[in-house]
Amino acid sequence: MGTGATRSKKPLLRTIHTWIGLIAGLLLSTIALTGSVILFRAEFERAALPQPTSKTPWHRARLDDAARELVKLRPDARIRRVHLSSGADEPYVFQISGDDKPSERIVCDSSTGQVLGVLRSNWVDWMVDLHRNLLTGKQGRKVVGAAGIALFLLSGSGLLIWLRGARNWRTWITLRQGPARRFNFELHRVTGLWAYAFLALISFTGMERAFPDTFRQAVQSVTGDSLRTPAPKKIKAKSTLPLEEYVRLGRAAMRDGVAIELRLPESGKGAVDLHLYRAGDLAPAGNHVYLDPASGAVLQIDRIVDRPVGARFLAALAPIHYAQFGGLPLKAAWALFAFTPLVLFVTGLIVWWRPKPKARQTISRESSYEELALVNSSPQA
Repeated sequence: MGTGATRSKKPLLRTIHTWIGLIAGLLLSTIALTGSVILFRAEFERAALPQPTSKTPWHRARLDDAARELVKLRPDARIRRVHLSSGADEPYVFQISGDDKPSERIVCDSSTGQVLGVLRSNWVDWMVDLHRNLLTGKQGRKVVGAAGIALFLLSGSGLLIWLRGARNWRTWITLRQGPARRFNFELHRVTGLWAYAFLALISFTGMERAFPDTFRQAVQSVTGDSLRTPAPKKIKAKSTLPLEEYVRLGRAAMRDGVAIELRLPESGKGAVDLHLYRAGDLAPAGNHVYLDPASGAVLQIDRIVDRPVGARFLAALAPIHYAQFGGLPLKAAWALFAFTPLVLFVTGLIVWWRPKPKARQTISRESSYEELALVNSSPQA
Protein backbone atom coordinates (compact mmCIF):
# COMPACT_ATOMS: atom_id res chain seq x y z
CA MET A 1 0.00 0.00 0.00
CA GLY A 2 2.82 2.35 0.89
CA THR A 3 4.65 1.58 -2.35
CA GLY A 4 1.54 2.16 -4.41
CA ALA A 5 0.90 5.51 -2.75
CA THR A 6 4.46 6.55 -3.42
CA ARG A 7 4.23 5.58 -7.07
CA SER A 8 0.93 7.39 -7.55
CA LYS A 9 2.49 10.65 -6.42
CA LYS A 10 5.46 10.52 -8.74
CA PRO A 11 3.64 10.95 -12.06
CA LEU A 12 1.73 13.93 -10.61
CA LEU A 13 4.95 15.58 -9.44
CA ARG A 14 6.55 15.02 -12.85
CA THR A 15 3.46 16.38 -14.60
CA ILE A 16 3.46 19.54 -12.49
CA HIS A 17 7.19 19.98 -13.06
CA THR A 18 6.84 19.44 -16.81
CA TRP A 19 4.00 21.87 -17.40
CA ILE A 20 5.42 24.63 -15.23
CA GLY A 21 8.63 24.33 -17.24
CA LEU A 22 6.86 24.32 -20.60
CA ILE A 23 4.69 27.33 -19.76
CA ALA A 24 7.28 29.46 -17.99
CA GLY A 25 10.49 28.21 -19.60
CA LEU A 26 10.83 30.83 -22.32
CA LEU A 27 10.08 33.69 -19.94
CA LEU A 28 12.55 32.32 -17.38
CA SER A 29 15.23 31.99 -20.06
CA THR A 30 14.70 35.62 -21.11
CA ILE A 31 14.90 36.91 -17.54
CA ALA A 32 18.01 34.83 -16.82
CA LEU A 33 19.88 35.87 -19.97
CA THR A 34 19.16 39.58 -19.47
CA GLY A 35 20.25 39.15 -15.87
CA SER A 36 23.58 37.72 -17.01
CA VAL A 37 24.14 40.93 -19.01
CA ILE A 38 23.22 43.45 -16.32
CA LEU A 39 25.54 41.74 -13.84
CA PHE A 40 28.24 43.69 -15.68
CA ARG A 41 26.31 46.97 -15.73
CA ALA A 42 29.03 48.84 -13.84
CA GLU A 43 31.69 47.56 -16.23
CA PHE A 44 29.66 48.53 -19.31
CA GLU A 45 29.00 51.99 -17.94
CA ARG A 46 32.64 52.43 -16.99
CA ALA A 47 33.62 51.58 -20.56
CA ALA A 48 31.13 54.18 -21.83
CA LEU A 49 32.47 56.99 -19.65
CA PRO A 50 33.78 60.01 -21.60
CA GLN A 51 37.54 60.29 -21.23
CA PRO A 52 39.59 63.46 -20.62
CA THR A 53 41.27 64.89 -23.71
CA SER A 54 44.64 65.31 -21.99
CA LYS A 55 46.45 63.49 -19.23
CA THR A 56 47.63 65.56 -16.27
CA PRO A 57 49.08 64.59 -12.89
CA TRP A 58 46.09 63.59 -10.78
CA HIS A 59 44.95 65.46 -7.73
CA ARG A 60 41.36 65.31 -6.52
CA ALA A 61 39.27 68.30 -7.53
CA ARG A 62 36.69 69.61 -5.13
CA LEU A 63 33.14 68.50 -5.81
CA ASP A 64 31.95 72.09 -5.80
CA ASP A 65 34.43 73.06 -8.52
CA ALA A 66 33.04 70.31 -10.73
CA ALA A 67 29.48 71.34 -9.84
CA ARG A 68 30.19 74.93 -10.95
CA GLU A 69 31.48 73.69 -14.29
CA LEU A 70 28.35 71.58 -14.66
CA VAL A 71 26.05 74.54 -13.93
CA LYS A 72 27.77 76.52 -16.69
CA LEU A 73 26.72 73.80 -19.11
CA ARG A 74 23.25 73.22 -17.60
CA PRO A 75 22.16 76.48 -15.87
CA ASP A 76 18.77 75.04 -14.89
CA ALA A 77 20.19 71.77 -13.54
CA ARG A 78 19.40 70.52 -10.05
CA ILE A 79 21.90 68.05 -8.68
CA ARG A 80 20.23 64.97 -7.23
CA ARG A 81 23.09 62.54 -6.76
CA VAL A 82 26.86 62.45 -7.06
CA HIS A 83 28.79 59.23 -7.50
CA LEU A 84 32.10 60.00 -5.85
CA SER A 85 35.52 59.30 -7.27
CA SER A 86 37.74 56.71 -5.63
CA GLY A 87 40.90 57.41 -7.63
CA ALA A 88 42.55 58.80 -10.71
CA ASP A 89 40.76 56.48 -13.11
CA GLU A 90 37.26 57.23 -11.80
CA PRO A 91 35.42 60.52 -12.51
CA TYR A 92 32.59 62.22 -10.67
CA VAL A 93 29.18 61.32 -12.06
CA PHE A 94 26.43 63.87 -11.34
CA GLN A 95 22.79 62.89 -11.78
CA ILE A 96 20.84 66.04 -12.57
CA SER A 97 17.27 66.97 -13.42
CA GLY A 98 15.69 70.08 -14.87
CA ASP A 99 12.28 71.56 -15.53
CA ASP A 100 10.27 69.13 -17.69
CA LYS A 101 13.44 67.28 -18.66
CA PRO A 102 14.45 63.68 -17.99
CA SER A 103 17.33 63.12 -15.64
CA GLU A 104 20.84 62.98 -17.05
CA ARG A 105 24.18 61.74 -15.79
CA ILE A 106 26.99 64.18 -16.39
CA VAL A 107 30.59 63.00 -16.11
CA CYS A 108 33.24 65.36 -14.70
CA ASP A 109 36.97 64.82 -14.49
CA SER A 110 37.83 64.19 -10.82
CA SER A 111 41.21 65.87 -11.29
CA THR A 112 40.27 69.12 -13.05
CA GLY A 113 36.51 69.34 -12.49
CA GLN A 114 36.07 69.68 -16.26
CA VAL A 115 32.79 68.42 -17.74
CA LEU A 116 33.63 65.44 -19.95
CA GLY A 117 30.18 64.73 -21.33
CA VAL A 118 26.94 62.82 -20.79
CA LEU A 119 26.99 59.18 -19.72
CA ARG A 120 24.83 57.33 -22.22
CA SER A 121 23.96 53.71 -21.55
CA ASN A 122 20.50 53.43 -23.06
CA TRP A 123 20.84 49.82 -24.10
CA VAL A 124 21.98 48.81 -20.60
CA ASP A 125 19.04 50.68 -19.06
CA TRP A 126 16.74 48.90 -21.53
CA MET A 127 18.14 45.52 -20.49
CA VAL A 128 17.70 46.38 -16.81
CA ASP A 129 14.07 47.37 -17.40
CA LEU A 130 13.44 44.19 -19.39
CA HIS A 131 14.96 42.03 -16.67
CA ARG A 132 13.17 43.72 -13.78
CA ASN A 133 9.86 44.85 -15.28
CA LEU A 134 9.51 43.26 -18.75
CA LEU A 135 9.30 46.87 -20.02
CA THR A 136 5.80 47.18 -18.49
CA GLY A 137 6.37 48.87 -15.12
CA LYS A 138 4.83 47.59 -11.89
CA GLN A 139 2.68 44.96 -13.59
CA GLY A 140 5.74 43.53 -15.28
CA ARG A 141 7.54 43.43 -11.93
CA LYS A 142 4.78 41.19 -10.59
CA VAL A 143 5.09 38.87 -13.58
CA VAL A 144 8.84 38.64 -13.01
CA GLY A 145 8.13 37.79 -9.37
CA ALA A 146 5.72 35.05 -10.46
CA ALA A 147 8.44 33.71 -12.76
CA GLY A 148 10.78 33.61 -9.76
CA ILE A 149 8.20 31.51 -7.90
CA ALA A 150 7.95 29.19 -10.92
CA LEU A 151 11.74 28.77 -11.04
CA PHE A 152 11.85 28.03 -7.31
CA LEU A 153 9.17 25.35 -7.72
CA LEU A 154 10.89 23.89 -10.78
CA SER A 155 14.25 23.56 -9.04
CA GLY A 156 12.69 22.04 -5.94
CA SER A 157 10.40 19.63 -7.76
CA GLY A 158 13.22 18.52 -10.08
CA LEU A 159 15.36 17.63 -7.06
CA LEU A 160 12.45 15.78 -5.45
CA ILE A 161 11.89 13.73 -8.60
CA TRP A 162 15.52 12.68 -8.54
CA LEU A 163 15.46 11.93 -4.80
CA ARG A 164 12.33 9.80 -5.19
CA GLY A 165 13.99 7.79 -7.93
CA ALA A 166 16.90 5.38 -7.82
CA ARG A 167 19.23 8.12 -6.48
CA ASN A 168 22.14 6.74 -8.45
CA TRP A 169 24.96 9.24 -7.86
CA ARG A 170 26.39 8.47 -11.29
CA THR A 171 23.45 10.44 -12.73
CA TRP A 172 25.28 13.60 -11.68
CA ILE A 173 27.79 13.08 -14.47
CA THR A 174 26.16 10.49 -16.78
CA LEU A 175 25.64 11.51 -20.40
CA ARG A 176 25.40 8.25 -22.31
CA GLN A 177 25.47 8.07 -26.07
CA GLY A 178 22.28 6.87 -27.65
CA PRO A 179 18.94 8.16 -28.91
CA ALA A 180 18.56 11.93 -28.89
CA ARG A 181 15.65 11.70 -26.48
CA ARG A 182 17.71 9.85 -23.88
CA PHE A 183 20.72 12.15 -24.33
CA ASN A 184 18.61 15.29 -23.91
CA PHE A 185 16.90 13.82 -20.87
CA GLU A 186 20.23 13.05 -19.22
CA LEU A 187 21.64 16.47 -20.14
CA HIS A 188 18.51 18.03 -18.61
CA ARG A 189 18.93 16.00 -15.43
CA VAL A 190 22.67 16.64 -15.03
CA THR A 191 22.27 20.38 -15.65
CA GLY A 192 19.40 20.62 -13.19
CA LEU A 193 21.26 18.76 -10.45
CA TRP A 194 24.45 20.81 -10.78
CA ALA A 195 22.58 24.12 -11.00
CA TYR A 196 19.99 23.39 -8.31
CA ALA A 197 21.56 25.50 -5.55
CA PHE A 198 22.08 28.47 -7.89
CA LEU A 199 18.55 28.31 -9.31
CA ALA A 200 16.98 28.10 -5.86
CA LEU A 201 19.12 30.98 -4.56
CA ILE A 202 18.56 33.27 -7.54
CA SER A 203 14.83 32.60 -7.68
CA PHE A 204 14.44 33.25 -3.94
CA THR A 205 16.40 36.50 -4.00
CA GLY A 206 14.59 37.53 -7.19
CA MET A 207 11.23 37.07 -5.50
CA GLU A 208 12.33 39.48 -2.80
CA ARG A 209 13.22 42.03 -5.48
CA ALA A 210 9.70 41.74 -6.91
CA PHE A 211 7.76 41.55 -3.63
CA PRO A 212 9.86 43.47 -1.04
CA ASP A 213 6.92 44.39 1.21
CA THR A 214 5.72 40.78 1.37
CA PHE A 215 9.19 39.55 2.30
CA ARG A 216 9.60 42.31 4.89
CA GLN A 217 6.29 41.42 6.54
CA ALA A 218 7.15 37.71 6.52
CA VAL A 219 10.59 38.23 8.08
CA GLN A 220 9.17 40.69 10.60
CA SER A 221 6.50 38.19 11.66
CA VAL A 222 9.21 35.55 12.22
CA THR A 223 11.74 37.73 14.03
CA GLY A 224 9.36 40.12 15.76
CA ASP A 225 11.70 43.03 14.97
CA SER A 226 10.78 46.25 13.24
CA LEU A 227 12.75 46.12 9.99
CA ARG A 228 12.17 49.66 8.74
CA THR A 229 14.92 52.09 9.65
CA PRO A 230 13.22 55.27 10.91
CA ALA A 231 13.81 57.96 8.33
CA PRO A 232 15.04 61.36 9.49
CA LYS A 233 12.33 63.94 9.89
CA LYS A 234 11.47 66.09 6.91
CA ILE A 235 13.52 69.27 6.93
CA LYS A 236 12.92 72.32 4.82
CA ALA A 237 16.31 73.92 4.40
CA LYS A 238 16.60 77.63 3.69
CA SER A 239 20.29 77.30 2.93
CA THR A 240 22.73 74.58 1.98
CA LEU A 241 26.39 73.80 2.53
CA PRO A 242 29.05 73.05 -0.10
CA LEU A 243 28.91 69.47 -1.39
CA GLU A 244 32.44 68.86 -0.17
CA GLU A 245 31.38 69.74 3.36
CA TYR A 246 28.61 67.14 3.40
CA VAL A 247 31.10 64.46 2.35
CA ARG A 248 33.60 65.57 4.98
CA LEU A 249 31.05 65.57 7.79
CA GLY A 250 29.60 62.22 6.72
CA ARG A 251 33.03 60.60 6.61
CA ALA A 252 33.83 61.98 10.06
CA ALA A 253 30.62 60.42 11.41
CA MET A 254 31.51 56.98 10.01
CA ARG A 255 35.30 56.87 9.96
CA ASP A 256 35.53 53.22 8.94
CA GLY A 257 33.35 53.82 5.87
CA VAL A 258 34.27 54.69 2.28
CA ALA A 259 32.00 57.37 0.79
CA ILE A 260 30.38 56.08 -2.42
CA GLU A 261 27.48 58.37 -3.27
CA LEU A 262 25.98 61.65 -2.08
CA ARG A 263 22.23 62.14 -2.42
CA LEU A 264 20.59 65.53 -2.01
CA PRO A 265 16.97 66.06 -0.93
CA GLU A 266 14.37 66.74 -3.60
CA SER A 267 12.49 70.04 -3.61
CA GLY A 268 14.63 71.29 -0.74
CA LYS A 269 12.92 68.95 1.76
CA GLY A 270 14.57 66.08 3.61
CA ALA A 271 18.03 65.12 4.73
CA VAL A 272 21.27 64.81 2.81
CA ASP A 273 22.12 61.10 2.52
CA LEU A 274 25.74 59.95 2.23
CA HIS A 275 26.08 56.27 1.22
CA LEU A 276 29.16 54.45 2.46
CA TYR A 277 30.79 51.03 2.16
CA ARG A 278 32.31 49.28 5.17
CA ALA A 279 34.69 46.34 4.98
CA GLY A 280 32.79 43.07 5.29
CA ASP A 281 29.55 44.36 3.76
CA LEU A 282 27.93 42.55 0.85
CA ALA A 283 26.12 45.68 -0.29
CA PRO A 284 28.45 48.15 -2.05
CA ALA A 285 26.86 51.21 -0.44
CA GLY A 286 24.41 50.04 2.20
CA ASN A 287 25.39 52.30 5.11
CA HIS A 288 23.99 55.82 5.54
CA VAL A 289 24.82 59.04 7.30
CA TYR A 290 21.93 61.52 7.22
CA LEU A 291 22.80 65.20 7.54
CA ASP A 292 20.89 68.41 8.06
CA PRO A 293 21.18 70.23 4.70
CA ALA A 294 21.44 73.66 6.34
CA SER A 295 23.82 73.02 9.24
CA GLY A 296 25.43 69.70 8.33
CA ALA A 297 24.51 68.26 11.72
CA VAL A 298 24.36 64.47 11.80
CA LEU A 299 20.73 63.45 12.10
CA GLN A 300 21.14 59.69 11.96
CA ILE A 301 23.76 56.99 11.36
CA ASP A 302 22.57 53.72 9.84
CA ARG A 303 25.07 50.85 9.71
CA ILE A 304 24.07 47.50 8.25
CA VAL A 305 25.85 45.72 11.11
CA ASP A 306 23.72 47.55 13.69
CA ARG A 307 20.40 46.53 12.16
CA PRO A 308 18.28 43.63 13.49
CA VAL A 309 19.02 40.15 12.13
CA GLY A 310 16.00 40.21 9.83
CA ALA A 311 17.00 43.55 8.34
CA ARG A 312 20.55 42.31 7.74
CA PHE A 313 19.14 39.22 6.05
CA LEU A 314 17.01 41.32 3.70
CA ALA A 315 19.90 43.70 2.99
CA ALA A 316 22.01 40.75 1.80
CA LEU A 317 19.52 39.47 -0.80
CA ALA A 318 20.05 42.12 -3.50
CA PRO A 319 23.88 41.91 -3.41
CA ILE A 320 23.62 38.12 -3.68
CA HIS A 321 21.15 38.33 -6.58
CA TYR A 322 23.33 40.74 -8.56
CA ALA A 323 26.72 39.33 -7.45
CA GLN A 324 27.76 42.71 -6.05
CA PHE A 325 30.55 41.17 -4.00
CA GLY A 326 33.40 38.89 -4.95
CA GLY A 327 34.43 40.88 -8.01
CA LEU A 328 34.55 39.66 -11.61
CA PRO A 329 35.06 35.93 -10.80
CA LEU A 330 31.70 35.73 -9.01
CA LYS A 331 29.96 37.74 -11.73
CA ALA A 332 31.40 35.39 -14.36
CA ALA A 333 30.16 32.34 -12.40
CA TRP A 334 26.69 33.89 -12.00
CA ALA A 335 26.58 34.73 -15.73
CA LEU A 336 27.56 31.16 -16.66
CA PHE A 337 24.88 29.63 -14.44
CA ALA A 338 22.34 32.08 -15.91
CA PHE A 339 22.37 29.98 -19.10
CA THR A 340 21.02 26.93 -17.25
CA PRO A 341 17.30 27.89 -17.50
CA LEU A 342 17.69 28.06 -21.29
CA VAL A 343 19.47 24.68 -21.40
CA LEU A 344 16.80 23.13 -19.17
CA PHE A 345 13.96 24.59 -21.22
CA VAL A 346 15.36 23.44 -24.58
CA THR A 347 16.30 19.94 -23.43
CA GLY A 348 13.02 19.48 -21.57
CA LEU A 349 11.04 20.69 -24.58
CA ILE A 350 12.88 18.30 -26.92
CA VAL A 351 12.25 15.29 -24.68
CA TRP A 352 8.59 16.21 -24.19
CA TRP A 353 8.01 16.89 -27.88
CA ARG A 354 9.66 13.79 -29.32
CA PRO A 355 7.28 10.81 -29.60
CA LYS A 356 7.64 8.15 -26.94
CA PRO A 357 9.02 4.77 -28.08
CA LYS A 358 6.28 2.28 -28.91
CA ALA A 359 8.08 -0.69 -27.44
CA ARG A 360 10.37 -0.85 -24.48
CA GLN A 361 13.84 -2.12 -25.43
CA THR A 362 15.75 -4.67 -23.38
CA ILE A 363 17.92 -2.98 -20.80
CA SER A 364 20.72 -4.14 -18.57
CA ARG A 365 20.13 -5.23 -15.00
CA GLU A 366 21.82 -2.06 -13.79
CA SER A 367 18.96 0.03 -15.21
CA SER A 368 16.28 0.35 -12.54
CA TYR A 369 12.52 0.47 -13.03
CA GLU A 370 12.47 4.07 -11.77
CA GLU A 371 14.98 5.29 -14.36
CA LEU A 372 13.04 3.59 -17.17
CA ALA A 373 9.81 5.15 -15.96
CA LEU A 374 11.40 8.60 -16.00
CA VAL A 375 12.80 8.24 -19.51
CA ASN A 376 9.53 6.91 -20.99
CA SER A 377 7.30 9.46 -19.29
CA SER A 378 7.01 13.22 -19.50
CA PRO A 379 10.44 14.45 -18.39
CA GLN A 380 11.51 17.45 -16.38
CA ALA A 381 11.13 20.64 -18.38
